[in-house]
Amino acid sequence: MIIDVAKIAKEVKVKLPDLITRPVGRMMYAATVKKLSIIGAGETVILDFSGVKVIDSSFIDEYIVKLILDSREKDFYLKLRNISPISEINIDSVFNSYSNYKDTRIAVAREEIGKNNRFYIGPLGEHERDIMDYLRINLNAGIEDISRFSGIDFNILKTLLDELSILRVIRRNNGDFTSV
Repeated sequence: MIIDVAKIAKEVKVKLPDLITRPVGRMMYAATVKKLSIIGAGETVILDFSGVKVIDSSFIDEYIVKLILDSREKDFYLKLRNISPISEINIDSVFNSYSNYKDTRIAVAREEIGKNNRFYIGPLGEHERDIMDYLRINLNAGIEDISRFSGIDFNILKTLLDELSILRVIRRNNGDFTSV
């Protein structure tokens, strides 16, 4: 499912190109959740930010963070598309702050490579970044393939893959793993 964020903003009468403030984030979240009521288990939801120039930390906290947390509870995957460079910086800052404050990490996949030269936003470690890049290029791989590529100990790799699955930035599929 593709969610056109600018279209939702117009539906709830929010002026573009900037999405800022907690109240705007809450309105957008409520409107988006209604649309998500029809998605199936394991489906990928793409949030398309075409036409949006800036999103601030308050909006990110009320909209993107809440949708990420929902994805963990309701079994769907979230992916961002057409994020502006300043929005990417703001999202990364919020995710890092959230991860430090709540002592639990959040991250999100993205459709195109970002300013950070990655296909995700969030505080991932070096090995996790390598795994994400490998899966993005190879689309689908088993733990043995990833272990051969990365040189990461099999038991450590299993833990990393579990953590990336919990973060909802990779998908486990019959013993194999795919990028979202």
